[in-house]
Amino acid sequence: LDPEVGACCHSACSDCEWRLPDGGYRFDVLKATKPKWVPCYLRRDFGDERGCHEPRWASALFPGGGEVTRAQFGEALAGLGFEMPMGPRGSVGADGGMPESAADALWAWLAGDGDALTPEGARTRLQAMAEDPQAEGAVGEGPDHLVWKEFAKALGAKPFEMIV
Repeated sequence: LDPEVGACCHSACSDCEWRLPDGGYRFDVLKATKPKWVPCYLRRDFGDERGCHEPRWASALFPGGGEVTRAQFGEALAGLGFEMPMGPRGSVGADGGMPESAADALWAWLAGDGDALTPEGARTRLQAMAEDPQAEGAVGEGPDHLVWKEFAKALGAKPFEMIV
């Protein structure tokens, strides 16, 4: 960033790297007040006022940065708690916690029949859910994010039906 300009607004400069050819935007850090997407990166550190962002899933599921077993994964996933994301219609309650079948479905997608899962393996499989793969992503690491629909469809859920 040019110190004369100040903080990056992600679109004002004529040669802005975050501006898409069609006029849309891509984001370097995926943070929001209400969950909108699943970031498909493990960590982004820009060394400027944007700071460092580590997605909640990455820090919760892989607290030491190494691989986890199915049992560790299930325990960490259940510990995340529920926050209604932006995107699905209707509402879903978290009464009674997450069903084990949900953890099983996510593990099957991310790890297959493996005994362990690495952070890099999880990122790669999450990126495989992206319908618009954006091969390079914002910083050359593959698709940067998923929206609710992509995540649900990959896991075999029916995201287009009303959830009550």
